[in-house]
Amino acid sequence: MHEFHEAIHIIEHAVEQAQKENKKKVTKINLVIGESSGFSGESIRLHFEDAAKGTLCEGAEISVRAVKTMLKCPNCGELFVRKPFQFDCPHCGTDGVPSEVGKEMSIESIEAE
Repeated sequence: MHEFHEAIHIIEHAVEQAQKENKKKVTKINLVIGESSGFSGESIRLHFEDAAKGTLCEGAEISVRAVKTMLKCPNCGELFVRKPFQFDCPHCGTDGVPSEVGKEMSIESIEAE
């Protein structure tokens, strides 16, 4: 259900941006969604399609750039993608800790005409 609220937020932001630029229609919204964000790009697309009806965003394409979850080595600072059942840094072998990379959910850009 949180994807529905996020879709509404995306629409509000896109409409506001389009109106600031005197645009009549939002054609594409580029999102960044981290795999640990708790959001599903497909679910957001479905909710967006319903929620956008009657707005400047109706019919707009949703493009998603997926971001892999990364760990950070507390010893050497290396950011790395965790392999299944492995947490060790490929550079120094220290167990990595969660980072913010892969938790994001944001609008990267909006295209309008």
